[in-house]
Parts: sequence; structure tokens; C-alpha cells
Amino acid sequence: MSTRNAPVRAHIRTSARVLAADDDEQVLAVLSAILGSAGHTVLLAKSGEECVRVAQSALPDIILLDVNMPGMDGFATAEALAGRGETRNIPIVMVTGLIDGKDRVRALKAGAVDFLSKPVRPDELVAKVQSLARLKAYHDEMQSQQVGLMAEIEGKEDQLKAALDISARFIPREFLRCLSKKSIAELALGDQVLSDMAILFSDIRSFTALSEKMTPRDNFRFLNSYLGRMNPFIWENGGYIDKYIGDAIMALFPSGAGSALDAAIAMLAYIPIYNTHRAAFGYAPIRIGVGVNTGPVMLGVIGHERFMQGTVISDAVNLASRLEGLTKIYGASLIVSNHVLFGLEDPNRYHYRFLDRVRLKGKEDTVPVYEVFNGDPPELFERKKRTQEAFERGVYEYHAGNFMRAAKLFDEIRDPEAPEKTIEIYRTRCRRSLALGSAEPAVEELG
Repeated sequence: MSTRNAPVRAHIRTSARVLAADDDEQVLAVLSAILGSAGHTVLLAKSGEECVRVAQSALPDIILLDVNMPGMDGFATAEALAGRGETRNIPIVMVTGLIDGKDRVRALKAGAVDFLSKPVRPDELVAKVQSLARLKAYHDEMQSQQVGLMAEIEGKEDQLKAALDISARFIPREFLRCLSKKSIAELALGDQVLSDMAILFSDIRSFTALSEKMTPRDNFRFLNSYLGRMNPFIWENGGYIDKYIGDAIMALFPSGAGSALDAAIAMLAYIPIYNTHRAAFGYAPIRIGVGVNTGPVMLGVIGHERFMQGTVISDAVNLASRLEGLTKIYGASLIVSNHVLFGLEDPNRYHYRFLDRVRLKGKEDTVPVYEVFNGDPPELFERKKRTQEAFERGVYEYHAGNFMRAAKLFDEIRDPEAPEKTIEIYRTRCRRSLALGSAEPAVEELG
């Protein structure tokens, strides 16, 4: 049962356990007789040292302490009791003769809560013990409730942590951090922030044809197997998953272009390993395409008060998606915008080549796009690296209208044993442009 709103149930005690400390045995006998007749249990100590030992072992409700004792006097004894965790909350009453204001202050600082003057009046002694016993009961009850409340809070904290861990599967913690939120409970409809990020889109080639050959159950098992292998490369490079769109992954990288490129290259490099695993079970190999762009994005919460979701909105996101779509057209694995290359701290870590200028639907200007081939299979990587200069000269000659020169360059680097789709595209363009007398219009990507 919750203790949060429970009333304090302390009651006025009919008896208390009282420890009396005095070096005068007659005084101890008087105190014992008075308190015993009032129904209290009395423990005795003849020195300050003995008082501390008895208090630690018996934990009385109240301590009556003489000030003037040999060895450890009342002040030192009170300080010793107040300095120990098990005895610091036991009320101490100083029992003494005349005591001036300075000594009273010293006694209070040492840990005393009240005073009794010698000779002790029985009615005053009993009334004071009864009053302190009642206060001690309140204190003990409050302490008990506090312990119970802390245990309840700790239990709730475990539940809250579990709930937050579950919510993080649907709302990434990185998304919350971008919005300066500590938990999903703080999110509100319309929360938004403008931020520069890298955006990665990946997609399985010919997934529809692959999916049609599988049962619904096998589809989900395959997707979870694939996504479970791809996601770690995104997380390890400082990104997080924004959403899955069927077999497609959309990931955001607050740390910038380099992180997104490293994740994309790692994903592509792992595909041959994954295909070896698939082959062992009789499954066909897969290929993926990845597009990466950088730019300002509006990250926030959209929807309805009853159903909200986090999302990102911007032209930079649309372009990243369309760059991934271009990988199908050019037969490339990884295509990026010029913004990605400009955002790299160390461009020399990557191997890339100028691919084309494309015009997106609804846009006036063309966009220069590049192929990054670090993630290609070793043989293809070496071929592209070897022919990079000639390939880029051919692309530039084509866009300059020098179709004959461009065609010659592409013919020279073409491998008839393993034709490369991009080179074949440009060879076809050169032939058509020579026939037309002008370059074909820039590729207009669907969107």
C-alpha cells in the first residue's frame, strides 16, 4: 500500500525506554524510582563512556545526561552520541545543577534538546519524559514512512526507467536531445528545432521481386535480420534511425557528413559478408543503394494530440532520398551531393568521382552528384580508382559538348568483360548527343 498520503500514526506512548547517565549512584536511584513508578523502563550508566556503549547497544528512546561527570563529561558524551548514526536522533536531556547561558548554548550545540535542574522534581521529570517520548514516536514514525516512501520511489524509478527504455525503441534519445528534452513525457505537439544534419537513405535493390517469393512471416524475418545487421553501423557512427520505410532506412547524423559516409561505407562493406550467410541457407544475395546529403532540417513533432510522431522536414531530406533513387539509375552503390563533400573534414579519406548533374522535379538548378566507391567490392574499387581520372574527364567533356572526345574516353576505360552501368549510360548518351548535335537534358530524378 502506498504511504504517500498516509497520516502519521504515532501515538502518545504509555512507556519509554530511558537511559540515565550520572556518576552519582543516589541520583541514578532516584531517577530510576521516579520513572519506574510511572511505567518507564530505566537503563543506567555511571560514566559518559558507559552511556555511549549502552546507547549504541540498547537504543533507548530518551537519554538523561549529567553534565559534570569525570572522564567524558556531559558535553563530550552528547557530542559523541550526536556523531553516531544510530544514536544521533535520540533526545538528550541535560540533568544538572546551576548552568549559565553559555553552558546552555554549548549543551544545545553538543546535541541536547532540553534541561532538568537538580534536585529533580518528579512531576517535571515524568512530564518531560512523556513529552519527549511522544516527539520521539513522531520522529520514528516519520522516519519509517520516509524509508517506505524511498523504497516506493525506487520501485517507481525502475518502472520509469523501463518505460523510458521501451519508449526509446520508438522515439530515439538522440531525437529528444536535439529538442532539448529529457524524456518522451516532455514532448508536445509543435516542438521543433532547426539543425544542420547529414541524412542517409538506404534501400534494398529489387526488394519487391524478392518479397513476392516469400511468405509474410518470411518477409518480416528477413527484414529484421537485415535491419538488425545494418543498424549498428549507423549507431556506431553517431547516427540514429529516424524511420523505416519498408526495407528502406532513413537515418540522421547530427555529427555531420563524415559520420554518415562512414556508416554508409560500413553498411556496403558488410553486404558481401551477409550474402555469404544467406547463401549458406540457400537464399539469394542482395544489393543495396545508399544516398547521403547534408543541410538544414526542421526536426520536430507533428500529428494530433492523440497521436504524435517525430519527423524531419526539409529539401535536404528530399534530396537525400532522391540520391538513393539515383543509385538504381547509375548502378552505383553510394551517391552523395556536393554538400557532403564540402562538409568533410578530411576528404582524402574517401574515394569519389564526379558522376553527373541532375535536375530534380520542381527545381530550376541542376545538382552536382558524386559516387563514393569505398564500399564497393575490391576488384570494382580498384578498377574505379584506376580509371577515375579518365572517367571524370569523360564526364566533363560530355557536359562541355565534346561528345566525340567523351565517347573515346569512355570506350578506353570500358571493360567488355564486366561492363559498368555508368560508363554504358554515358556511351549511349554520347551516341545520341552526336546524332542530335546537342547534349541530352540533365537527368530528372523522380520525385
